[in-house]
Amino acid sequence: MNLQDEIKLCFDAHIAVINIVSSEEARVLQEVKELSQKRGWPNGEGLYTWDIADQFVCIKPSQPPFEDKREVNADTILRIIRDFPGGATFILKDFHQIWESRRGTIRGLRNLAASLPEKSPRKNIIITTPEYCLPLELKADIPVLDLPKPTVPEIDVILERSVGATGALNRLQASLRAKLVEAALGLTSTQAIRVFQKAVIRGAGGNIDEGCIDLINQEKRAIVRESGALELYPYVEALERVGGLEILKTWLEQRRMAFTDEAREYGLELPRGVALLGIPGTGKSLCAKMTAGLWKMPLLRLDMGAVFGGLLGASEKNIREAIQIAEVIAPCVLWVDEIEKAFSGSTGDSGTAKRVLATFLTWMQEKHAPVFVLATANDVERLPPEFLRKGRFDEVFFLDLPTPIEREQILIVHLRRKGLTMVQQRFNLAQVVEATESFVGSELEAVVNDSLFPAFMDGRREIETADLIRAANEMVPLAISRREHIERLRQVVINGEARSASRQPSKHANHVR
Repeated sequence: MNLQDEIKLCFDAHIAVINIVSSEEARVLQEVKELSQKRGWPNGEGLYTWDIADQFVCIKPSQPPFEDKREVNADTILRIIRDFPGGATFILKDFHQIWESRRGTIRGLRNLAASLPEKSPRKNIIITTPEYCLPLELKADIPVLDLPKPTVPEIDVILERSVGATGALNRLQASLRAKLVEAALGLTSTQAIRVFQKAVIRGAGGNIDEGCIDLINQEKRAIVRESGALELYPYVEALERVGGLEILKTWLEQRRMAFTDEAREYGLELPRGVALLGIPGTGKSLCAKMTAGLWKMPLLRLDMGAVFGGLLGASEKNIREAIQIAEVIAPCVLWVDEIEKAFSGSTGDSGTAKRVLATFLTWMQEKHAPVFVLATANDVERLPPEFLRKGRFDEVFFLDLPTPIEREQILIVHLRRKGLTMVQQRFNLAQVVEATESFVGSELEAVVNDSLFPAFMDGRREIETADLIRAANEMVPLAISRREHIERLRQVVINGEARSASRQPSKHANHVR
């Protein structure tokens, strides 16, 4: 249901006062104007805006100007609307500034919300605000509607309107135009206009080329970052750059085509998400980047700490905005890192955390957009049991300490990243694997990095097996101090609540040295 349908439904249901939350005031006005010209809108009904600068203004063609001669101030606005002689819809801009400074206005709105539905001809009020700020006293009386971000067809129209006159689109291939539109998903109409115009100015000879997509993505990353809770990751990882985790990799590969129309026709359900459990350093975050790279999807990182930051009421706004952006950018991977920290905050006295998490969990359960949620957690004991159940996630994987085979694969990946070739012939990897028992992936990376220092100081020679073993012997793996925690996580697999992400069980599956 789009915004126009929601507004019409409210008015037809005799809900006379509504709040529309959007930073795109002009777009809200355009939506209401278009609705007022459609069949079903009462003939002759006035359409007026009000703001602190211009007061009451008629915005519907062929309608008379606003003629109430009374002085308009914060105390008389609602009375003027109440006494208006005919039917009309009033759009009040930034009216939250009034109720914040004059609390009596809240009572006036409650009175109108109760009395206007009984009036004939009808009078309606639309309050536009840039964020969720409805006072507690009004939440039961005034429904809140969201203006969604522009869709693909709407972005394409914005592209035409913003730069069509330059002639740049006449020389644009259809495939590149589609990429431009897709790149702009998640932006508001104003933001999209801005980046399209910049793209034309910076393009060679006023033309739009592949480089313009990079510009749009740069702008988009900055804009998404401004949302506070979301970050659009500029890079992802290739499958071959992640060592081990063969069961998880196979699971992801089997679902890479499940987002296609052919998959829908065949009867495949959209993948909903996966939860990855394990101690820090086992590669959970790397798997999020790998998933986005394998599926060739944008990767959005949701920072739950940022969701709960800000002023009272901002947390609910932040999570709704994050969900909305993810659904517009979809198909995408939504990475929620260390989600147990959000649940630990929900046990406090404030009900904010519980409401935010309830919103997020309900969305996970009921979402239809192709947003794949990848949640990571270091401490399963801080998660409520219902969080990991089927319906929210397709599968739960446990990332254990790497097996000997996986440690060798991880070492090879990091050695090759240093520009080394013929790694398996150059090093005695079996000795290094033995020296790195109980090391996680991040610690193996540190072993490779630390081995470079003495080699560099020793005449910049190439590193040797002895350098790797020496670096490993100087490091105390996290698994030693987290022995009991690891065993509790392994119990989740034993109980059937999660699957192992590795193909072979570690020979130290029941032992951490």
